[in-house]
Amino acid sequence: MGIIGEPYFDINFDDFFYLTDTGRRWDGHRVSIRDKMPQQGQWDREGLTFRSTKDIIKVANQERLPGRIMITVHPQRWSNSLFSWTAELILQNVKNIVKRIIVRKTKNY
Repeated sequence: MGIIGEPYFDINFDDFFYLTDTGRRWDGHRVSIRDKMPQQGQWDREGLTFRSTKDIIKVANQERLPGRIMITVHPQRWSNSLFSWTAELILQNVKNIVKRIIVRKTKNY
């Protein structure tokens, strides 16, 4: 299938800027349990933390985005249907509660 690696293990994030829509927002690293990069503090200081897609577009138009970017998106979370969007929101919140419980239990071992 041409797979050459696992992005989270095989990419040096000193060389790649990382964007993800975790938490239905581009600055989801602040609330994420897993999606954290040690480089985030540097990216924050450089003004590379974004709340909205419009913020990313603005910085791209200013040619301030790094040259190498890894983007992770969850397309099932982006819906114009209120029913689909709400169902995904509820499901994701339930999953987040379960993840928090698991993380707490593994920290106690």
